[in-house]
Amino acid sequence: MTTCKNCSFYFAVPENAGDFEAGKGDCVIEKEDAKGKYWLSKPTRNDSPSCKAFKTA
Repeated sequence: MTTCKNCSFYFAVPENAGDFEAGKGDCVIEKEDAKGKYWLSKPTRNDSPSCKAFKTA
């Protein structure tokens, strides 16, 4: 089974961040519309099952 930590959109929370927890990270996906580029971010855990946006590097 693939998990979030294997996805190129997954970014772990740095250890020096105020909200650091082991295994905690963010799923950050770049989108684009008529106004320009923007990023969608949602909190996730590295052991969560991958979603339909899963992409390897």
